[in-house]
Amino acid sequence: MATSKHFDKIAIAVLALALIVTLLFCFGERLGMEKIVDEDAQTHSDDSFFTANDLLGDWDTDGATVITLTGDGATIQGDGAYVLDGGVVIASAGKYVLSGTLTDGSVTVDTHESAKVWLLLDGVSITCTDDACLRVDEADKVFVTLAEGSENALYSGAAYSEAALADGTDGAIFAHDDLTINGTGKLAVSAAYKHGIAANDDLVITGGSITVTAAADGIRANDSMRLCAADITVNAADDGLVADNEGGYLYMESGAVNLTCGGDAIHAAGDITIDGGTVTIAAGDDGIHSDTNITVNGGEITITECYEGMEAITVTQNGGTITIYASDDGVNANGGTGEFGGFGGRGDFGTQRESDGESDEERTFTPPTDGEFTPPTDGEFTPPTGGEMPTDGEMPQTESTVSAETTDEEETYIRITGGTLTVVNSNGRDADGLDSNGSIYIEGGTVYVSLIGSSGNCALDFGSESGGECIITGGTVIACGDSSMLESISGNSTQASILWSIGTAESGTLSVKDASGNEFLSWDVPCAYSAAIVSTPEMQVGETVTLTAGSSTVSVSVESVNASAGSVQGGFGGQGGFGGKGGFGGKGNFGEQSSNTQSA
Repeated sequence: MATSKHFDKIAIAVLALALIVTLLFCFGERLGMEKIVDEDAQTHSDDSFFTANDLLGDWDTDGATVITLTGDGATIQGDGAYVLDGGVVIASAGKYVLSGTLTDGSVTVDTHESAKVWLLLDGVSITCTDDACLRVDEADKVFVTLAEGSENALYSGAAYSEAALADGTDGAIFAHDDLTINGTGKLAVSAAYKHGIAANDDLVITGGSITVTAAADGIRANDSMRLCAADITVNAADDGLVADNEGGYLYMESGAVNLTCGGDAIHAAGDITIDGGTVTIAAGDDGIHSDTNITVNGGEITITECYEGMEAITVTQNGGTITIYASDDGVNANGGTGEFGGFGGRGDFGTQRESDGESDEERTFTPPTDGEFTPPTDGEFTPPTGGEMPTDGEMPQTESTVSAETTDEEETYIRITGGTLTVVNSNGRDADGLDSNGSIYIEGGTVYVSLIGSSGNCALDFGSESGGECIITGGTVIACGDSSMLESISGNSTQASILWSIGTAESGTLSVKDASGNEFLSWDVPCAYSAAIVSTPEMQVGETVTLTAGSSTVSVSVESVNASAGSVQGGFGGQGGFGGKGGFGGKGNFGEQSSNTQSA
């Protein structure tokens, strides 16, 4: 009986303790208890793109294991690491300081899946002919810190071993798990086999001066790439910065990125968001390409060479300065990654590369070598198979790849609310400044477009045949191109605009003055043009304004939000030429465009 009573007391005590623990778990924070969260864990999620550890580029080295690379091996002072086959294996969580040279070996992190490892590179040179120079086989997260004042270099060979290939290793720095690079030192990565830096999960770079030269992609992550405060230079045969898993996104907060690439300079399967920093691009394909959405909130983006400047289902600019020199469209909202809406999905006219990046050799696009873009055909456009050439002025609907691009739930648009966007194309054919398969919304900011006034170049092209509109409710617009491809601004706009078919205008200043002769809008247009669209908040309905370009002047009474001036001819394609949705031309009318013109 005594024993039974004893067990009863124990059971009551355990029950009471469990109840107390449950109450503390549920209400502990209300009682002032601090909740401990591993902010670096893969399951952790909050509104921050960077953890405290990501940003910690100057950590305390007291108690760290010191590894000195000695050519064909290393000396190790401390625990957690050992020498193996001419390289170093780090087998425990903790902090490690590395210096010295490996002539043909790797530094490998192979720890428990929950382990965090800090590596301080303080004057490291590693060459590995058949594998990654620095690899992460297993860990929770690895932080590679570039020591202040240090210069570090990694060189990987052109042919990896069977073991490395079987493991999926494809970078001079390669991580199966999350990887962060930070600090203030320098790192040079040269990858003769494939990618420079590759991470299977998340890649965060928050500091350092990093230079990457790669035979394929420069820097590649599967799930996400997040950048701030780093100075990154990439020279890659294929893409520059890549986040390629489904939903894989790229975020840039600050820093400087300079990308020279044969493919896309920045490519993500998911969203691309640029909040700040400086981005300079020379690309053989798209400058910035997302399979979903591109958003620019700040910073300075300069694309000196590309096929298309920015391409996604939706493109939004809320701030910053964007300058694009393109051989095709400047900004393209293409409604998806299909072959027709974006002429190949990623801009090339050959085989589209698989999204998992395993078929890099399939790319058939050859980047230009002289700064000029040459289409890979004889200059003739071949309509999609299964469709007939129109005979009655209407473009027939076929079972083309266009119909599946945009659904009711997935609107395609270009939206500009702030900042400055400049698009220049001095030699394009059938090129558009802003090209949306859906609508264009200009709500603020400044938009400059200059295309040569021939060859079917449309300054603002949108999907009017599918219900799209160009609606201007704010901002400043000067968009110049070809008069044969004109699109009328929507009557749903709340800010007045004028579409001026000038005939011929050489490059030079285009200005707009009020009735008193005061200039309130002007731009030194880089290319000769035959039509211009102008809009600014100072231009009000009911007033008269004067437009001047060279020796041409027209006085326009602004009687509606979408006024026009000059003789607007449709030419081949009328309002957009042959082709329909975002392809060769746009709107599919074959006659003369009627317009409400008013000329001086």
